[in-house]
Amino acid sequence: MKATISIQRYNPETDSEPRWVDYHVPMQSGSTVMECLNYIYDNEDSTLAFRQGCRFNSCGLCALMVNNKPQMACAAKLRDQVKIAPLKGMNVIRDLVVDRTAYFNMLRELQLYIPEQEKTSIPAKIIEPQNRVELLQCVECLACNSTCEKFIKGGEMFAGPYLFVKLAQLHLDPRNDIDRKSQAVKLGLDKCVDCGKCRCINGINIQKLAIELLRIN
Repeated sequence: MKATISIQRYNPETDSEPRWVDYHVPMQSGSTVMECLNYIYDNEDSTLAFRQGCRFNSCGLCALMVNNKPQMACAAKLRDQVKIAPLKGMNVIRDLVVDRTAYFNMLRELQLYIPEQEKTSIPAKIIEPQNRVELLQCVECLACNSTCEKFIKGGEMFAGPYLFVKLAQLHLDPRNDIDRKSQAVKLGLDKCVDCGKCRCINGINIQKLAIELLRIN
């Protein structure tokens, strides 16, 4: 049995706008979108650009849009008449590959990590709250940003849900001594308070675990 797959192709160096290209690929029970992309690359078109990493829903590299819904290509089951596109709201490098550079530059600029500390200042035993454990299910796929209407529209400074998840992780880290709530406010947290439309592929409740947590009371 073969499935018809439509993939959005775009090379900003040669194309004036994205275009849809159809492929016909073998489909077996349990086939994934990632297997489909690899089949196309190996057998039909080696110019197709996409990312892959662990193939086990852990690295976040293969996130893309499947029928207009963000999913991990390694976990999404292949169906007939599927439309595959890059994540929404992000600059496309080529085909299904989006530019993640700006986000990880921001991680450094905002010091979104725990700075090195003197060994004497580190607690002998660190107990993590349960809500931080849940937030750490984030695999940095950036797909939550593609479900955020305010982020896609762009405009004034707005970090998007991914960075708010990072800030919430740090806020709950016992070793953190930086005001993460103030950082969140500067990055546009107020736009998220009454929204709740963003979604996480791995099921993190972003509104409850990150947005509500970071609000300054």
